[in-house]
Amino acid sequence: MTPVPKSISILATILFITPLAWAHAKPKTMIPAADSAGPAPTKIIVTFSEPVEARFSSLTVTDEKGVPISKEHSLAEEKDSKTLTLALPSLVPGGYLVHWVSVAPDGHRMEGEYKFIVK
Repeated sequence: MTPVPKSISILATILFITPLAWAHAKPKTMIPAADSAGPAPTKIIVTFSEPVEARFSSLTVTDEKGVPISKEHSLAEEKDSKTLTLALPSLVPGGYLVHWVSVAPDGHRMEGEYKFIVK
């Protein structure tokens, strides 16, 4: 049996490991939608492109002045490890900012935010 050249072993290792590093959970659908305007939602629902680790992922909402809106913690949907939900109190008309943090099962962390308006 002939030995495998070192360069081929390294290349095979890189090709095997690299797809694992690409697992980043990004928002796929958001309710309310980013930059939308409409009636006050009763909850925020964000579904990510990949499953998320619920204990390390979160949703928070602030008003236009940066004041936190909800004292509840975001929860992962029981049957859907890609979705986080955050219950909201009654919202008054104005602008709101949703901040999301997602941690994929492989440990990769992402975060971002989007705005919506309550009319």
